[in-house]
Amino acid sequence: MQFGPLPPRRSVPFRAPLMDSPALRWFTLLHNERPKSPGRGTVTTMRLAALAAASAILAGTAQAQTVSIGTSPVGSLNNSLGNALGKVVTDVGGLRARVVPFGGGQQFLPLIDKQELEMAIPASNDAVFAYRGEGDFKGNPSPGLRLLGAVFPFTIGWYVKKDSPYKSLTELKGKKIAVGFTANSAQRRVVQATMAAYAVNEADFDSVPVPHVVRGADDFMQGKVEASLFAVGAGKMAEVNAKVAVRFLSIPKTPEALAGLRKFLPISYIAELKPAPAFAGVNEPTNLLFEDYVVIAGAQMSDDSAYKIARILYESQDKLAAIAKTFERYNKADLASNRGVPYHPGAIRYYKEKGIWKGN
Repeated sequence: MQFGPLPPRRSVPFRAPLMDSPALRWFTLLHNERPKSPGRGTVTTMRLAALAAASAILAGTAQAQTVSIGTSPVGSLNNSLGNALGKVVTDVGGLRARVVPFGGGQQFLPLIDKQELEMAIPASNDAVFAYRGEGDFKGNPSPGLRLLGAVFPFTIGWYVKKDSPYKSLTELKGKKIAVGFTANSAQRRVVQATMAAYAVNEADFDSVPVPHVVRGADDFMQGKVEASLFAVGAGKMAEVNAKVAVRFLSIPKTPEALAGLRKFLPISYIAELKPAPAFAGVNEPTNLLFEDYVVIAGAQMSDDSAYKIARILYESQDKLAAIAKTFERYNKADLASNRGVPYHPGAIRYYKEKGIWKGN
């Protein structure tokens, strides 16, 4: 009995990224094609040429490693910093960076530990809580987090309309303010910490729930709330200030206020911030919450990539600041400061070379 040919397969086989690449075509030439007329020496020469070309192409592919950077929502200071770092990493570091916005650190930090993201620039308290599995990360530690550098303190506070009569958050009792920040655990802790510093709580206000600070700013511009929370120097605050002139409220600088603050943010402090063109809403010396931003990667990041990014933080501060002015605020000598999470070996190697390594 004779059988006819099998019907063609309808399914499409999996194609790896290099299936249609020049490298594969060179390897096909190398292994499969046989010139009909040239002699053995010519064939050997062609094979060597094909191998060299394929190796060069594959080396180029390997060099174009993609580094994904998790950030808070578009419009936040954290997103601006991530975009700046991504551009400089791409332009200077020989890596290809991709910025991926999330609700906040509660979403993106565990993904770094799971090797689904490469890096982020979270608040130091968020990084420590995630690493240890405490706070909003309770029961879900991320032991694979590694520090690449401790950059600058960011400042955050409550703001109102510039011409409003309110001078303190306590004077807003019974008024509509933005609260909740359900999509961003770090922002929610800042609300709790600053309210503790003022010795008030959410029940004292007509609370309007929002998922994150960007929505709070939108509600403020639309007149839905009389106060909200944001980081000083963020692009969104410049937008808000252009539409509705704003003024940040000063936090009491007392031992009691600091103790209340540190119940929720143990690595934080209260300090005075002076007016500057980049600080929309800081119209006079104002006491605000300070907390450090840190650059975090996963333990899976190669030592070479971690070394390159540490070098960018140290040597390319001017390029970072040209994109996000807040990067002007860090001191390169403090990049290797201890912030409660172990440093990546690649970063340690670079900081030792520069003589600024302080130890984990």
